Amino acid sequence: MTTLAGGLLRLWTKNRERTRTAEEKASATTGGSLSQEPVVVWQAANPMEAQIVKGRLQSAGIPAIVRGEAMGRIYGFVYGGLAERDVLVPAPLAESAEELLSEEIEWDCDSAPQL
Repeated sequence: MTTLAGGLLRLWTKNRERTRTAEEKASATTGGSLSQEPVVVWQAANPMEAQIVKGRLQSAGIPAIVRGEAMGRIYGFVYGGLAERDVLVPAPLAESAEELLSEEIEWDCDSAPQL
């Protein structure tokens, strides 16, 4: 009877392994989950704007990457469709990033150094 029970247990374990979800498999093999996929939080008109937004996010502790059209980089376009860039952050941090980017920045022009 124990041989039969052991065989059933092995069969059940194999079937359970086959029916794991894609997220569980990703978590088991890559150390993360599908919810960590990067999402676009800002669409910049040019590379400079994208780098400024990326820097603002990173200074707040939010990891960010810039993605754009390869042809724009090759030819150095600074305006137009090929110059556009997307700023991406991990999905769990997207809401925090959008809140940070929606805040208005107040500049203190009186404390700027005089040249």
